[in-house]
Amino acid sequence: MGELTGRQRLLRVFSQQPVDRIPVAPFIHINFVKEFYNSHEVDWVTRTPEVYRHFGFDIIHRNCTPTPDIYGPTGANWQLEVTRQQDGRDETVTTTIHTPAGTLRCVEALRWVYEYDAEYSPIEYLIKSEADLELMMRFQPPPIPPNTEDIQRARAAVGEEGIIAPWIQGAFNLVAFYYRRVDELLLDALSNPTFYDRLMSYALERYKIHVHAMIEAGADVLSYGGNIANARLVGPEFFERFVLPYERQLIAFIQSHGAAVLYHNCGRARKLLPLYPALGMRAYESLTPPPYGDTILEEAVKIFGQSVTLSGNIDQIDLLRRGSVEEIRAQVRQVLDTVRGRVHFILATTDYFNENTPHENIHALADAGREYGSC
Repeated sequence: MGELTGRQRLLRVFSQQPVDRIPVAPFIHINFVKEFYNSHEVDWVTRTPEVYRHFGFDIIHRNCTPTPDIYGPTGANWQLEVTRQQDGRDETVTTTIHTPAGTLRCVEALRWVYEYDAEYSPIEYLIKSEADLELMMRFQPPPIPPNTEDIQRARAAVGEEGIIAPWIQGAFNLVAFYYRRVDELLLDALSNPTFYDRLMSYALERYKIHVHAMIEAGADVLSYGGNIANARLVGPEFFERFVLPYERQLIAFIQSHGAAVLYHNCGRARKLLPLYPALGMRAYESLTPPPYGDTILEEAVKIFGQSVTLSGNIDQIDLLRRGSVEEIRAQVRQVLDTVRGRVHFILATTDYFNENTPHENIHALADAGREYGSC
């Protein structure tokens, strides 16, 4: 086989087809692009491919994710009131929704944890009761498709060197992140499964509008968040009964419309791995080893075999930040020797690069991946 373009190589590996070498495509997030250019103002959509090129990686561009329409547009029976409170760089946003039959409220927090990296999460959720869901189902306007301009810009910036893989939330992540506190959601599944199903189904049907627009805009792959229902939080029986059916529905919807799903669990997964092939996704990440996860690569290879492409297994927290070049090269070689010829694979990190990762070590990852990545 002759040398493939980056795009050909990645599309083939996501389709479980032979490639000229194992792709090397770690997760480069917006924080690292900002740090690389030492600027908060950098256009990360166009500059992300440049960072990949600098280190010699295959390009999986994820930094082009549109904002989902969770609330819906203001209307006569659905009036949004948004207030913002600043505390230095941090921000708290309160959204109050007025309807003829009652009020809904959500409070979201943006908290900066490093110079270029922030965490965003609700601290008060929209759905606090069954009555809140009734208000949404009765008065919420139809969802608006997202602005997908960044996906199109990313496609133009990457060209034939890689693929576009913006983020979406998986079915359980979607509800646990945007709609209802995760501890309450878990109890709902066990104590009030009818309400749980109505909430999951309502959120999922609205979200399909968002997902379909992303595929239409040119997303090759959707990076699919499945990390909340991880093996630390739920057991196999709960996952199989209350999580898997909804995930499988969304994954089937995505892949029937032409995009591949890269299912992401960057934490503990070992007890759930035997169930994951039944989800039907094309690829799975992040194969996080101890101490930050519990995945044993050899076990994962045996479970997935040739049916699902695997990605990850390189520790970006300790190894890449504190390890030597020799240690990184040795780990890359061990990983590739474990997977070669047994599973379709992308050499990658278990999550995005942390700030202050030595560039020498990132180059070592890229160089070793290409050197040891023959198929």
